[in-house]
Order: sequence, then structure tokens, then C-alpha cells
Amino acid sequence: MDITNRISLGDRLDRWVFKKCFRVGWPLLALRLILARRIVWSPVTWLHHCWPTPTVTNTSSSVESISRREGYRLFAPGTFVELSEIVAACREIFNRHQAEITDSTRFNKPYFYNILTAEDLKQHPILMNFALSAAVIEAVTDYLGQTPRLHSIGVFYSAVNDSIDGSQMYHVDGDALSQIKCFVNVWDVGAGGGAFTFLPKRLSSISLRSKGLLKAIADEEVARLLPEADQIKVVGSAGSGVFVDTSRCLHQGSRARTHPRLVFQFQYVTRPDALLTQPGREVAGGHLLVTRQLLGGLSLTNPQAMQFVT
Repeated sequence: MDITNRISLGDRLDRWVFKKCFRVGWPLLALRLILARRIVWSPVTWLHHCWPTPTVTNTSSSVESISRREGYRLFAPGTFVELSEIVAACREIFNRHQAEITDSTRFNKPYFYNILTAEDLKQHPILMNFALSAAVIEAVTDYLGQTPRLHSIGVFYSAVNDSIDGSQMYHVDGDALSQIKCFVNVWDVGAGGGAFTFLPKRLSSISLRSKGLLKAIADEEVARLLPEADQIKVVGSAGSGVFVDTSRCLHQGSRARTHPRLVFQFQYVTRPDALLTQPGREVAGGHLLVTRQLLGGLSLTNPQAMQFVT
């Protein structure tokens, strides 16, 4: 069957807008137009998610918020009780798949790729349960201002490399106009370890975001705004990490020059998002997409989990 026959009219229109706007150098306009089209086509669904349920919005005093001005929140290994178990689970997953990653060139990004499988999630439910825990959901919902959608999850390995390519260049993510990704360091990350590095939201101007979507920003241009020494690097011991709006904060990572890096990552996007459908396409080493089918085979502790997926 022709792949275009499996793509809706709306999705085909989004692809056309995306292609045209990126070609003329207006990537942010592309995202705004795609989001507007999706809101107009499903206004009731959009309005429903604009008012999160009371159980989500009643943020407890123990939950530290993600700064809306800065666009991020760093956390230490002891911030969440689950972090030590997450680190142990991800290390087991790495050991299980270590023999499979000797040839990094077979992955879509040889410097940064996912090794997590659906079977791994069944063996280590702590990973999904943390991503869907009350503390995480409350913080993300408070920042995004709506009931967000958990889009992807993964355990990502960065091999030692000497490249500056793709997401190793300063950029922003085009999945939505605003989103939250969580990165948890599974191994200690220090100098030469490919730390996730970013600029706060307040310094990531519209001009920089537009260039970042096109991945057309040189290190020198970023350094003129904020010297490398003052940029925020997510270094630290295992269990440390960050919640960060990767649509609003200019960032790069996986420049692992002397030490490999292993991180646990999951991603919440706003609704509607600006993600384009890729029917029939599986990318080696890509994110593991979170679907109702995936959650259906897991032991979830949050009874409301499904509302953060659909």
C-alpha cells in the first residue's frame, strides 16, 4: 500500500507547511501553523486538555516547580526516592544490551542512541512508573499549563566520539512550541563525558530558537551570548539530572570525548504537538514511543496513567 494513503489529509497538510516554511527559513512559523491547524480541527479535545483535572493541578508543597522563566530545574540524586532504583535498572539494561552496541554506526545517531526495549520496561517497571509518578506529572503540568502527553522514553548511550553533528550542535527541538524532557545520569558525568549542555530559556531568543530549529548555530555565536564556562552542564554523580524545556532552551549534548555517557530520558509534549507522523518507519536507536498498547503490558502504579498518553 502507498504510504501516503495511510497519512490523513491534515497530516499531509502539516508536512507541506513544514517543508515550505523550513525551506524559506521560517521554522517557528511552521510549528505555529501546524499547532493552529490541529487546534482548529479538534477544538473540543484541545479545550479538554487546557483544564487539567484537580488531582493533577493540586501540586503538593513537596513538589519543586520547573522555573517558567528559566525553563529548567536541576535535581540531585536524593531528590526523588526512585532515582537509585532507576540507576540500578538502567545499568542492568546496559549490561544486557552491551554486546549489541559494539557497532554504533548501525544506529540513526552513532553518538546518541536508545537501547531500551518494551521487554526491558516489563522487567523494570520503575522506569515508566517514575515517568508517570505524581511528583513528575505535577511539576510538568504546572510548567506546561495543561494535561501533557508522555510521548517517548529511552535509555540512551553516547559512545566516545570526536564529531559535532546533528543534536551535538546547538539546537532546539521542534516537537512542540514547549515541552519537557527529563534526563537522569545513570553513570557519573564529568569533563569529557558528553554532558547535556544548555542555555536558560530567558537567553534563548526567538532568533536563536529559529536558527536552532535549522541547526545553523556555531559554537562561537553561542559563546558570544554566554561563555562556555557559564553554560549549564548537567554533570554530577549517578542519579543527578534535569527537567528542561528543550523547545525553549538552546542545547547540545553527547560530545563524549573521553568517557561514554548513559542517561535515562523521557519526554512530555503539549497538546497538540507538532510531531509529524512516520508510518511504517522504525529508526534504529530511536526513542521508544509511549502508547496505550505499550502501557497495557506494564504494571503501573498510577491509576490515571492513560490520560497522559492519549
